[in-house]
Amino acid sequence: QFLGLAILVFPLFLVWQLYQMNLQLEEELEEKLELMVKAMEARDPYTSGHSRRVAEYAVCIGRELRLSAGDLDVLKRAALLHDVGKIYEEFAPLLRKDGRLTLEERMVMRTHVVRSAQLVSTAARLRGTVERIIRHHHENFDGSGYPDGLAGEHIPVGARIIMVADTLDAMTTDRPYRKALGLPLALEELERHSGRQFDPELVRLVAKSASIRALLLSERPMRVETPPAPAKGQPIAWAARVTR
Repeated sequence: QFLGLAILVFPLFLVWQLYQMNLQLEEELEEKLELMVKAMEARDPYTSGHSRRVAEYAVCIGRELRLSAGDLDVLKRAALLHDVGKIYEEFAPLLRKDGRLTLEERMVMRTHVVRSAQLVSTAARLRGTVERIIRHHHENFDGSGYPDGLAGEHIPVGARIIMVADTLDAMTTDRPYRKALGLPLALEELERHSGRQFDPELVRLVAKSASIRALLLSERPMRVETPPAPAKGQPIAWAARVTR
């Protein structure tokens, strides 16, 4: 009887052991990807901590949308790793460049979303939803973004959230070629491009959310005086050279 029970239980024990080993490997791989992000950001003092802040802003927006705990976890992972593909050497000189990127350089920079998604897909538990969010976090709401020209509800909600969070952090952070915008002007810029670059629902939510404003203000002292805004209709890629 004992032998029969052992024969029955042993395969289940092996399956459990294999599952635990695979889970540990997945966790280690995800940790390595996060370390790669930190190494990439360390190349440029202006982007230090960018992915962490984007993750905090994105999760805050997600909570305001009442996303489930599971969806918030997916959103946080995607936000932390959204720029991991920039670790590749072809992006290094672009990340270090003091001035604006040329058209050719911008085309190269745009490939980081695909490179990031490919890197993330090497971890099985990030493959799928997290991978798709990362691939599409530069899709514009009107379909003019990249890499696939998705529009509106066809863009994963996590990607739409990260687009807003990513741009907010870029606009409110100093760059070599410009100073950070103050929060009022940054919010004005979101509104200016609502419906074109950004999901209008998310723009309205960010504008009226006290918790999101408090988080933004807690991250860094904002400028009281701000540079002039671009002309109406001008895309705000200028505000996010490293993340555009």
